[in-house]
Amino acid sequence: MNPASLASETAPHPPHDTVRPALNQYMAEPAILVFSKTRSYRHDKGIAGADRYFAELADDLNMGFFTTSNAAIFNDEQLARFDLVIFNNMSGDALSKEQQEAFETWFAKGNALVALHSAGDASHSSWKWFDREVIGPEFIGHPADPQFQSAKLVSLAEQHPIMRGLPSHWIQTDEWYSFEDMEYLAGSVPLIGLDEASYSPENLVYGDREDLRMGDKPADHPIAWARCMGDARAVYSAAGHSYQPYDTPNYGRFLNNAASWVLNKNRDRIGCAPSR
Repeated sequence: MNPASLASETAPHPPHDTVRPALNQYMAEPAILVFSKTRSYRHDKGIAGADRYFAELADDLNMGFFTTSNAAIFNDEQLARFDLVIFNNMSGDALSKEQQEAFETWFAKGNALVALHSAGDASHSSWKWFDREVIGPEFIGHPADPQFQSAKLVSLAEQHPIMRGLPSHWIQTDEWYSFEDMEYLAGSVPLIGLDEASYSPENLVYGDREDLRMGDKPADHPIAWARCMGDARAVYSAAGHSYQPYDTPNYGRFLNNAASWVLNKNRDRIGCAPSR
């Protein structure tokens, strides 16, 4: 995801999707919807990696599975067939106002969301509820030279259900996001932080934000967090620019645990931030 590429886009976007995709009447339920509409930068390799990962996870969980980039699926009737939505590197103004409202209504019924990588970038500001209440902090950039770096990831919540079975730290290669406005992380549980001493958090290639450091401690630079919003649950992970992270044991376990946690129908408060 390159903010410079956003600023340089001049071609008008096509209208929002209006023709609903056909859903197989025999699709198993509960089901997972993996949505990858992009009206800004498109991470083709990351989208492919996550599509495959969640297709396999659906089989493991005996769940139905549907993947699409057609935002017209965000209507009350079709969303009712899904328990979990994956925003798979979604970018830009992907949903119309009516589609946004349909998703918010579905989510508020106690459903589940996992948002990946560019679903948390700076291209979603027109959808204020998602941008600020679900994601929270604002994306400011990522390193560009080199763009992909190995970094030390640190568990920030070792007892959280999503982090169980994961080591206290591990090395992973990706395009590492930095954020600001961290006060919008309130009400969430930070799960993974970056050790900035393990990679170069700077961007000397584009834009006006060369220094992307967020702090000396991994807790100062979270890249994944969980939210309880009423009976609904959401997890955001800034990893997943390309397909490789989805093939690694640690990130695969993280996503598996994240899906299980957001789908927890017991609706206990385990893993939720303390009530304020």
